[in-house]
Amino acid sequence: MAPEYAQWGYLTHKADVYSFGIVALEIVSGKNNRKYRPNEDYFSLLDWAFFLQQKGNLMELVDPKLESDFNKEEVLRMIKTALLCTNPSPALRPTMSAAVNMLEGRTPVHESPLNPIFFGDEVTYEALRDQYSQMHFHRSSETEPIKHSSDSTGIGSPSTSTRDLHQINPDSLM
Repeated sequence: MAPEYAQWGYLTHKADVYSFGIVALEIVSGKNNRKYRPNEDYFSLLDWAFFLQQKGNLMELVDPKLESDFNKEEVLRMIKTALLCTNPSPALRPTMSAAVNMLEGRTPVHESPLNPIFFGDEVTYEALRDQYSQMHFHRSSETEPIKHSSDSTGIGSPSTSTRDLHQINPDSLM
């Protein structure tokens, strides 16, 4: 689930891009994002992927069942695109068409600018990690229904972004 939706209930077209990035990481690694914890320092597959990116060892994400039966360049392109798609800021995620162009090799894939400092500082990052862990472990005890974007209407609702708004041409109203 995209961070902006999980934390504030904002749902934009970039939430789908985030979800695509998660699914791409799950495909490459053969692991479930929410269930995979390589150790107590990492709370998800995505967290582990960002660590491996900083370490410069993204190939460690690849499912060992594949052995060497894959194109390394394509796998790296897939992982790097997935990391761009999972940027916590929707504004910094590529569009879905840009992600497809990256995957097809039509446009270059740049390194994701994300690291824990993106969140402001290490303390904030730790707080987000703790919040995720609490959400994950207390999910079954939640009684309040999730508010969907269709529950809000009108301009300025949480599901509306400036990209969703279109300028009205007064001449077209006559």
